[in-house]
Amino acid sequence: MKKFISLALAAVMVLSMTFFMAGCGDKDEASGEGMKVIGVVATALGDKSFNDSAKEGLDRLGEAGFDTSLVECNGDSGLWEQNLRNAADAADMVIAVGSELNMIESVAKDYPDVKFVWVDNVSENLKDFDNLTCISYKQNEGSYLVGFIAGKMTKSGVVGFVGGADIPVINDFYAGYAQGAKEANADVKVVKNYTGDWSDTDKGAQCAQDLKGQGADIIFCAAGGSGNGVILKAKELGIKAIGVDQDQRITMSDYADDILCSMVKNVGNSVVDLVTAYANDGTWTGGEVFYAGMEGNYIGVAYGSEDQEMLVPQDIIDELDQKVEDIQAGKIVVDTVL
Repeated sequence: MKKFISLALAAVMVLSMTFFMAGCGDKDEASGEGMKVIGVVATALGDKSFNDSAKEGLDRLGEAGFDTSLVECNGDSGLWEQNLRNAADAADMVIAVGSELNMIESVAKDYPDVKFVWVDNVSENLKDFDNLTCISYKQNEGSYLVGFIAGKMTKSGVVGFVGGADIPVINDFYAGYAQGAKEANADVKVVKNYTGDWSDTDKGAQCAQDLKGQGADIIFCAAGGSGNGVILKAKELGIKAIGVDQDQRITMSDYADDILCSMVKNVGNSVVDLVTAYANDGTWTGGEVFYAGMEGNYIGVAYGSEDQEMLVPQDIIDELDQKVEDIQAGKIVVDTVL
């Protein structure tokens, strides 16, 4: 049985953005040879979700012939701007990963010949920067779908949500999740809390325990590495978790029995597509937002590998397929805070 269900109705998508042309100098555009791409991660790798997905994209670019590297700031605010500037000194394109890197406008202003991509965030004055683009994911739509699964599968009638911070992009996850859960079960109660951290698994575990105390038996965690604490605590609490960003039944395979599914945000795919579009023919979305959704396999629901037992019943997956079609057709409009 197929374990990953792409939410795309089309298999391949040419980036649905208005591009403008920008020259690539003497670069070998087809292979990426001569084009240097540096990623800057505000926190750290090893979260088995968002940051690691970005790294996976950079790794794929490296395999394709691009000169790639990645710098971890490990949450040190004193390094954020300096590492962005160091990267801009050396790179043709800088991939900024993390909402904390909001000084990117000032850096982009000082390096007009360098391209900047801010992942999962939208710059306040984006239209003023033709060398900066932002990727905004339609996580509300993917979250609606895993919320629907939670609403269908809860036995207690209470489902939980753990966010990394009380910020718009995380609350967008919650908005879709709560809507999907209530679509599946009008009587379901949705409870939430925040870790206030992106890497402390103990805080995620404490959040899970608090929500379990409120009756939640399924918890969706959108909190980076700290959210993994929900998964680590799940068996002890007698709950099921829903992973995020990567297929966490695979990336955390030792805990696969405790994870129903994951809302996948394919950060790596979006990074690869943006970089290769520029390298191949000079297309670039400066001053604009790339809204990455179901089309193009940027947002999806994953259920584990072929050799893992499916924990979500097939009849619910079949219902989910219809929900995907309805969202794509505009019959379902998913709530958003963005």
